[in-house]
Amino acid sequence: MSLLHGIMKRFLIWSAIALPPALLILLSLKPLEINSIRLIGCFAAVFLIMALTVIPALRSQKRFRQPVALSLALVTSITIFNWPLKVAYTFSRPAFDQLGQRVIAGEMIKTPRRIGWFRVERVEAPGPAPNGIDEHGLRLWTGIHANGNTGFVKASPDELRFNLWSHLKLDETWQFISED
Repeated sequence: MSLLHGIMKRFLIWSAIALPPALLILLSLKPLEINSIRLIGCFAAVFLIMALTVIPALRSQKRFRQPVALSLALVTSITIFNWPLKVAYTFSRPAFDQLGQRVIAGEMIKTPRRIGWFRVERVEAPGPAPNGIDEHGLRLWTGIHANGNTGFVKASPDELRFNLWSHLKLDETWQFISED
């Protein structure tokens, strides 16, 4: 019985250490709206700090100090910089640009579909494309909501004509936004 108890105790301790950054990485790759990532990141940091004070094994055993510090550093860096989204975007950028060329050329894109690492629910384009004509730039919406969409917009950060709730500049041509 004590072997099983020891295994469960270690599992719970390592879960408390690994779960907060893993959850934030997955939510960032969903991709979840930026302010939500920041709020969940703050909760994750508070959870880790509370775990340090509540779980005696984390306080007393030196072998857990480095993993907890690494976990807290990951949570902090994801909360501040949202680097998982930026890394996934970097790998997906060629697919975004290729799709953009097809849409601007007038091709109807069937959605939902995967584009790079992201699931795009709706594609809207400027100009003569029948996918949604306006001056806002190419939009790859990953979240469709009555109160405002979330997704990638091909536009200069200075020329975003949206009612923004949040905005993350990915580079000079692509932005990740959430409408209000």
